[in-house]
Amino acid sequence: MMRNVLVALVFVLSGTIATAWSGEKKPPEPVATRTWFRTDGGDEKIPWYQTKNGEFPPEGSAHYIAGELIQMDFLNRTGQLRPDRINGKREDTPCPFTMLPYGSIRYHGGPAQLRDIPYNTHLHGLFYFDPKGGRFQFPQCYLLEDDFSFQERQHRTWRIDAIDLEKGNLTVTGQCLPEKKTDEKQLIFKITSATRVWKGKGFGALTDLAVGQSVACNLTVCMLKGPGRCTEIWLDEESRKYTSEFQRDVDRAFQKLHGLPGWIDTVDNEKGQFTITLFGAIDPQLKTEFKVDGRVFSLTAEPNLRTWDQNNVRMGSKLLDIRTVPAAPGSSGVQFLIKPDDMLEGFRPGRFLRIIAEKWGVEELPPEENMSR
Repeated sequence: MMRNVLVALVFVLSGTIATAWSGEKKPPEPVATRTWFRTDGGDEKIPWYQTKNGEFPPEGSAHYIAGELIQMDFLNRTGQLRPDRINGKREDTPCPFTMLPYGSIRYHGGPAQLRDIPYNTHLHGLFYFDPKGGRFQFPQCYLLEDDFSFQERQHRTWRIDAIDLEKGNLTVTGQCLPEKKTDEKQLIFKITSATRVWKGKGFGALTDLAVGQSVACNLTVCMLKGPGRCTEIWLDEESRKYTSEFQRDVDRAFQKLHGLPGWIDTVDNEKGQFTITLFGAIDPQLKTEFKVDGRVFSLTAEPNLRTWDQNNVRMGSKLLDIRTVPAAPGSSGVQFLIKPDDMLEGFRPGRFLRIIAEKWGVEELPPEENMSR
């Protein structure tokens, strides 16, 4: 009798669920597959993801903002953007930001530092919510990149449709190369005698522009004067590759001088060793210059990645192992197991370090770059 009642109850419940789903195109997603943080264009009732110390953020959890760089403190990795208009509305309030320790910058198609980017460059950024951010609620910056890098990452270029040098107009249509699709709407960029034209391994001129060319551009005064004014135009693939490789060389030199940044994951005080995961902005070529059983220098750093007089407080260390860890936004996927000659107070989980290969040497930095000055 009891069994028959249970069976009947199951059928009733099944019918109820089926009725609830009958008017939907598909049943609700299982809870495990739902996005538990808000995304751009997503459910506004879901809260934005908030960063956590010692944890890399999940994929797709950042908020997109674009604007022009109008102020920066490159030593402390902070700055301000003048945001683009949204839905035709102009927002005059600058957006202050602080680069996250694992936040990265791309300029001219290569890794970069904030100091590499000229003022008034139009940038695309990914930001994280901070309830204490005040009027601007997204002050934590995960990624900044110029138009060149942003378009390159999306495999997009601009097709030149018309040129009017007298009026300073460049009519273009955006195009996605892999999908062979073009934007529905044309844009008119402004060009001036100050617009730098890249051609091959050198410079060209505005007279080298031709209808039908696929070009890359960097912009400024976007939305204030139409879609923007071109500060730089790349005419061909050779010029784009040459510029990107030059920027990679610039950043390699910076990273070799300052060390590769990361944070400490675990510490084994008994064995006198710790693990450090390197951040994702490091140059792939530099990672290959570290060898197991090789010597490195470990330098404690602050969240802004500045060290404390690296020429005097470096700690000689042995690289015991190089491991591959799961990839995540902000992570290089590379983890070092390091045994320092002495365990310093700063070697704690969640603290920041820079690692310099012994063969690179440790050079004295300008005094203003040290935290102790």
